[in-house]
Amino acid sequence: MTNILPDAATWMPRPRPVRLPYASLGTLFKGRAAVLSQIHDAVRRGGRYGASLTAQAIEGPGGVGKTRAAVEYAWVHRDDYTALLFVTAETPDAMTHDLAALTDVVGLSHLDNQPDEDRRSAVMAWLNANPGWLLILDNVDTEAAATAAGALLDRLTGGHVLLTSRLHGFAHGVEAISLDVLDRTDAAALLLEGTEGSRFATPTDPADSISLAEALGGLPLALEMAAATIRARQRSLADYRRLWSESRDALTGQNEPAISHYHRRVETTLLGAVEMLSADARALLERLAFFAPDPVPESLLDVATPNSATVEATRAALIDLAAHSLVNRAPDAAAFAVPPQVQDATRRSLDATTASRRLIEALGWIDAAFAGDPQNVRSWTALDPLAPHAEAVAGFADTAGIAEPTARLMSMLGSLFQSKSLLARAEPLLRRALAIAEASYGAAHPDVATALNNLATLLQATNRLGEAEPLMRRALAIDEASYGAAHPDVAIALNNLATLLQATNRLGEAEPLMRRHVVIFLMFQRDTGHPHPHRDAALTNYTILLQEMGRGEAEIAAELRTAMTEAGLDSS
Repeated sequence: MTNILPDAATWMPRPRPVRLPYASLGTLFKGRAAVLSQIHDAVRRGGRYGASLTAQAIEGPGGVGKTRAAVEYAWVHRDDYTALLFVTAETPDAMTHDLAALTDVVGLSHLDNQPDEDRRSAVMAWLNANPGWLLILDNVDTEAAATAAGALLDRLTGGHVLLTSRLHGFAHGVEAISLDVLDRTDAAALLLEGTEGSRFATPTDPADSISLAEALGGLPLALEMAAATIRARQRSLADYRRLWSESRDALTGQNEPAISHYHRRVETTLLGAVEMLSADARALLERLAFFAPDPVPESLLDVATPNSATVEATRAALIDLAAHSLVNRAPDAAAFAVPPQVQDATRRSLDATTASRRLIEALGWIDAAFAGDPQNVRSWTALDPLAPHAEAVAGFADTAGIAEPTARLMSMLGSLFQSKSLLARAEPLLRRALAIAEASYGAAHPDVATALNNLATLLQATNRLGEAEPLMRRALAIDEASYGAAHPDVAIALNNLATLLQATNRLGEAEPLMRRHVVIFLMFQRDTGHPHPHRDAALTNYTILLQEMGRGEAEIAAELRTAMTEAGLDSS
């Protein structure tokens, strides 16, 4: 195959960085040769974007195989590129996060614990310094995502970007490549080859494949799901066609008029596949319907799901889903993803009682897994892959009026995003966590104080000190009323408020609060016989404040001795 990126071999890294969501379909990838050639030809002539960067958008409705076409192109032309990279780009934040996650793929793993923006910048610098790569931006389906993708293109050189999108008419000179359903000949060939040796063969298979292909409307996602179900259950094509008709009849009148015929075919095909699933696999799919469309780490399956089967049964359920093409597993089996059309169709198929039960199970599952200190970079490796799913499930739960652990998840996510300097993403979560806590527990509950402090800390970080101060004062008052004046939680609230006052140069107001903060931790040492973990930091902060107030060394030493005396410790 002709190398379309000249002299790539002279600077190609070894090993080549590869991050693609699933393996190639091989000969089962039907009816798209012209599309792959169109992409390939555009790269050879330099495309329409510019000499230093080629960019195309594969456009079309949901379920027509845009992501599959981009991934297949990558596998077919893998020897033409120095790196094959895949990024979920359905929102600006998702694109930033997924770009940041490429640090490990491109050999920048020493940055894995840095904020997302820093890692994203490092990945972009790597791309610009290592020409010849292919980058797939998947699901650029909103105007906000398209704007963010355009801004990214403006900062990249030396490679090839493939976008997949339901939108039409990208700016920035991005060449559009339209994708539609397969014609019936290719669709029938996919069904025949995809079930060869595993279906119950009959003399009418050629005609039955045409009939089923037409019934499924040539929609690749529906065709893949149908072939997988026939393969897994050794059905005949005619038998599956009858099953599909029964499922279609069951859906009649249930779909909203606004839903496209593409979604209708996916929903109908989904029902046919679900009929063949084990009970555990069906339950797992229904829980995953409330997750984000991002890759799910398979390690999550080691976390027990509330009111569900064993971990072993859940792993077997995933294998069953994969056998029916209801999930896509990564080549290294480290992650899997449910196509968004399948998630949407699954949610729509649930009655209210089942939907509520599965949502509660999904919420408990992700809550159990989303553990660790979000402000500690050592926790990010575990929390980052789960964050989009925690956010999605919490959003569904909030809409359903489920207060806990929804508020906890939102608070954790807000702290995680704030630690990564994703402040715009953190603030609405922290505000919503506060609102839920106030509505659930009343205005004077300790959980409300925690939510107030979290939001106030973010406001202070964004220099909105006037908004932060009353929240900190409320939190302090709640903690004092709840725990008493000498509790360590009160000390933390005192420090937060004192630090804010210090930042606004109200040192005289800050000093007694910081002094109380120190005394409380010294009293902890008196009562327990060992220092509180925050004691040394408290002493350091108080010393710095006194220095800012112009106190000399002797005066500072005297103040510290007095604080020790107030706490009942020997100050000698």
